[in-house]
Amino acid sequence: MVAKTKAELPKILTANDLLSGGTVYYTTDGKWSAHVTDALVANSPEAIKNLEKAGADAFAANVVIDVAVVDVNANGDLRPAHLREQIRATGPTVRPDLNKSVSK
Repeated sequence: MVAKTKAELPKILTANDLLSGGTVYYTTDGKWSAHVTDALVANSPEAIKNLEKAGADAFAANVVIDVAVVDVNANGDLRPAHLREQIRATGPTVRPDLNKSVSK
């Protein structure tokens, strides 16, 4: 099996909620969820552009800050491809008792 390059990996839209500061993910119903497994996955350049527009619109409406489209591994379980985003999805590494679930 050939590994996908960074440009070929599926993408999701993440940000921080303006009021709580918590990490949130853009969902299929156009809302924001604290759970990465709820995220809308983009697999094409057009879908990625739509995510970028949704993030820009939410930022302009003062709903979220620190908007980013990030790589995910979507084979089986949906999880961020990079360590920084994995930590943002689950919570602090020094206090596992404060970690959040990645799904509902």
